[in-house]
Formats: sequence, structure tokens, C-alpha cells
Amino acid sequence: MTHGKPLLFLIICTLFAACGGQEAPTVEPSIRPVKFITISDTDQSSGHFYTGLSKARKESALSFKVSGTINERLVKVGDRVRSGQLLATLDPTDYRISFDQSLASVKSAEAQIQTAEAQLESAKANFLSAESNYKRSQNLYETNSISLNDFEQAKSGYEAAKANFDAANTQVEAAKAGANSSKSLSKSAANQISYTRLTAPFAGVISSIEIEQNEAVMQGSPVMIISSEGNPKVEVGVPENVISQVRENATVQVRFSTIPDKTYKGKITEVGYSPSGSTYPVTIDLENGDERIRPGMPTDVEFDFANKKGGGENIMRIPTSAVGGNKDGNFVYVLESAREGVYLAKRTPVTVGEISEAGFEIKSGLSSGQYVAAAGLNNLRDGMEVRLFQDN
Repeated sequence: MTHGKPLLFLIICTLFAACGGQEAPTVEPSIRPVKFITISDTDQSSGHFYTGLSKARKESALSFKVSGTINERLVKVGDRVRSGQLLATLDPTDYRISFDQSLASVKSAEAQIQTAEAQLESAKANFLSAESNYKRSQNLYETNSISLNDFEQAKSGYEAAKANFDAANTQVEAAKAGANSSKSLSKSAANQISYTRLTAPFAGVISSIEIEQNEAVMQGSPVMIISSEGNPKVEVGVPENVISQVRENATVQVRFSTIPDKTYKGKITEVGYSPSGSTYPVTIDLENGDERIRPGMPTDVEFDFANKKGGGENIMRIPTSAVGGNKDGNFVYVLESAREGVYLAKRTPVTVGEISEAGFEIKSGLSSGQYVAAAGLNNLRDGMEVRLFQDN
């Protein structure tokens, strides 16, 4: 038993000696990841972002052309309708009564024309007879074959017959005018009946309804709104300081917060000349819209005004988060390759100009193709080793 203790002690000492002979593992210092941007031609533009709303290409507030009581409503909100489809009707009873009365007036006027024309034919016959008698009496009087009294009677009869004939002509014209007026009133009455039927002016979706059955509505009061489907447009307000740079047919990028997976290309079709509030309205057609876009969705529109300097050089802009500042002025960290996967952060002075939604204008200090730290400048120092981190 006593010999076992020295042996155990010897084994323990041997193990300690073996462990003490090994070197401690080397710990590599961690290299900070840095978000970065690449200075390129695509960064040399002036991007401006403004919010807008999507709108249907065609949208109409529908109303009846006559007043009345809703007899029937045939659609509901969200219904898709075709062009010419019946949407609602008014009670046509009063308008049908007016139409029937107008038809009776037309028949009466046509009867008056027939009476006046019959009277005209009689007056015409009397006039022709009196005219013939007058001419014959005139010839006889010139040859002293009849007395002056007989000639005067023939003349008076002729003049009276002519007056009756002229009056009959006038009555016919008046009767025809009355008939035309009655027909116009009848056509108007027929139109009134047709106006009690509200139809879709184009194919689309019913987006709003303001009426219910048995409700009285006034002429011209909006009762429902129809919006076209597909090929939507966007309306955005642009401030006065940049509206002069907006041009028709220029392209823009449109994004919807509710559709984050897609960017839409748009073309400017209308540029407002007068302001609406504090901005000028600009209308944009989407060239690749889809069924997910509905009227009223908020959107961000990016305008690239491609600002130019006096010599025609593009203005370079980088995000504001990439520019730092101290007592010596503004600077950025240019990331230069040191070895595979490792870069050195070089503090580089830059001259900045105007600031916009796209960032600072860089007047000097950078060139295309350089890598620049895009964020976290407070954690960097000149000459620090970093690795590139792309935030996807």
C-alpha cells in the first residue's frame, strides 16, 4: 500500500510536465465587417423620391340624368361589370306618363296638319279660279266689254282669294312647326325614360356605391363609382424647386410598400402647370403593372433628373451615412484591398456640395470603381483592417 503513493505522485508529475510543454493556441484578431457601396456611373445621378397614390386609368362617378326614386340596384361594391351593363334603375312611371302625353300631342299635331292642308287645297282652288276670272275681266274691261263695277268685283274677289290662300299656307306651316315641336317633346320624353336606366360606360369594377333601393336621388348626384382594371397610373406631387426638371416621357421607378418584391417602370405622361396645394401634380403610366395594384395604394416614385454641371459632367452622389466630418472637413473611408478578403479603411477627404434625398453631392475626392464604407463610420479608424459586408 505504501509503494502505490510514490507511483501515483510520479504519474501526476509526468502529466503536468507534458502539459506544460505544449504552446498555447494562437487567437486570430477578429476583423470587423463593413457595409459598403461601389462608386460607379449609376451613383452619378440625382435621385429624388416623392410619395404618390395609384389611380385607375379610367374612373367615373356615375349619376342619373333625371331625378327619381331608386327602383332597383343590380350591383354591389367589388362587382366586375362589362361596358353597357345595367347597374341601377329609377321608377319610370311619371316619365312614361309624360311620354304618352307627348305621343297624344304628336297625333293631334299631325291631325291639324291634315286639316290645314285640306283647307289649303280649297283655298288654292278658289284662288286659281278668282285669278282666272280677274285676268279675263281685266282683258274685257280694257276692250270696254264689261263695266268698271264688274271689273272691281272680279279684282276684289281675286285679292280675297289670294289672302285666304296665303293664310292657309301659313296655317299649314304653323301646323307642321307644332308637329315638329310635339315630336321633339316626345323624343325628349322618351329620353327621360331611358335616363332612368344607369349603365356602365366601360368595363371595370364598382368601387363605391352611394344609393339604396327606394332612395330618392337628384339629377346629377353621384350614385356609384366605376374604376377600370389593369394598366393603372400614379399621381404624385412634386415640389416647385424641382418641377422644372420633370419632363414628359421621362422614365421613373415606382415602388409600392404593399408589393415589396417588385419595382415598376413608369413613364411621365402629364406635368401640371399650376400647383395643387404646395406641389405640382405629375401623372405617371405604369408600363408593367399587375393585378395586385389597386386604386388608392401609396407609392414611392424615384425621379432621376440627371443633373448636369456647366461642363456637362454628371453629379456624383453617395448616401449621407457614408460621409463623416471633423475639424478638418468631410471625409469618407475608401476600402482598399490588403490581401484576400481583407481591406484597409483609408480615411479620404472629400468635398461635398448640395444634399438631396439621394445623399451628398461629391465634388472631389472619389472616382468610379472605388469601394466606400456605407455605414458605421464611428467604429472605423484610418488604416483599420475590415472585410466587406453586402447587406442583401
